[in-house]
Amino acid sequence: MSQMTQQRLLAEAHRATRINPRILLLALGMFALGTDAFVVAGVLPVIAHETGVPVSVAGQLVTAFSLTYGLGAPLLAVLISRWLPHRVLIIALGLFCLANIGSALAPTFPLLMLTRILTGCFAAMYAPLAYTMGIALAPPEKRGQALALVVIGLTVATALGSPLGTWVGEHFGWRLSFGLVAGLAGIGFLAFLISGLPRIATPPTVSLRQRLAPITQPRLVLTLLPALLWNLGIYAIYTYIGPLLQQNMHLMDLSGMLVAFGLGVVVGNWSGGMIADRVGPQRPLLVSMALLLIMEIVIPLVTTTWLGGLLALFVWGISGSLLFIPQQHRLLSVAPEHANVILALNNSMFYLGIAGGAALGGLSLRAVVVTQLGWIGAACVLLALLLLFGSMRLNRERLWGHKKPTEEIVVVPE
Repeated sequence: MSQMTQQRLLAEAHRATRINPRILLLALGMFALGTDAFVVAGVLPVIAHETGVPVSVAGQLVTAFSLTYGLGAPLLAVLISRWLPHRVLIIALGLFCLANIGSALAPTFPLLMLTRILTGCFAAMYAPLAYTMGIALAPPEKRGQALALVVIGLTVATALGSPLGTWVGEHFGWRLSFGLVAGLAGIGFLAFLISGLPRIATPPTVSLRQRLAPITQPRLVLTLLPALLWNLGIYAIYTYIGPLLQQNMHLMDLSGMLVAFGLGVVVGNWSGGMIADRVGPQRPLLVSMALLLIMEIVIPLVTTTWLGGLLALFVWGISGSLLFIPQQHRLLSVAPEHANVILALNNSMFYLGIAGGAALGGLSLRAVVVTQLGWIGAACVLLALLLLFGSMRLNRERLWGHKKPTEEIVVVPE
């Protein structure tokens, strides 16, 4: 074999094993989605003031986006299941860009609300396909890294995208915050049009009934509900963190504080998987939820100074994000036969929790001041903790019931 042939084969082998650069574009799209999901919280007081609505009403922009995302993901997955995934992904990102331009240009609050609903729909179409395409673009031995890169795009949005969008909104107007998101999505859209995406096989069609089958089983519902409730508790406060910090600290620039929260989220996500791998999912869930319960109570009390605010938001970000991966591990151990569907439902619980938290916080502000939202959030987390205990006990009894040979076990086919 000639030296030139050997070099060519080595070059081909290297290309076959390296990460496809288009995966970075998928991560950019997820970064835009994550920034869009959380940037409203930072510029909420500005939006409320300029649109002439109360802060509690402006907070429902978060509800509109997250509720559409959470409910739309399983419904839209069924509707687009027969379409070519690579085309749907590019179109969804382009429409997501246009919807954010619509948010930036919306002349009235009702029209702004409508654009947030549309944005949630297109985000729900893009995100699952980004994970699928990331795996398809990577060689088998690099698929884990490819998936991690796509997920990192969403995580980094919390640490950098949301504070950046908040800073832009505070200094140049909230409309440019949505313009920033539209610009990020537009770059990804144009890059995909130029570079193209490979045509991958359309995945097997899963009906809506099959996707929702796990929620007909009480033990799986009990396993999913804590995630809904603890996110409800977190975002009942986080959605209105702008007014809370302004009242406690008289701050006008909140971007630095949001960076502290975002860095906590990154640390929590990064360490949550390693902890769950070493000690299992149950202990991290219990400890993290107990820490989250404490932080929900103390956040309004200690965010009165720069140092107290930075430390509290950082620990709060860690305590909330530490729960996500152990919860996924636990779901897989409870119902491995429903792996793909139940993990998708868990993701919906996350966004429904954001939507419900924004709505709950907004309703609560009609009766209490913003500094009292900590008790509302803590009550949700406490209920999540109680349900987690109940779920663990139920699954433990079910496990022991299967192990006892003297008991008659009735297996109900699915």
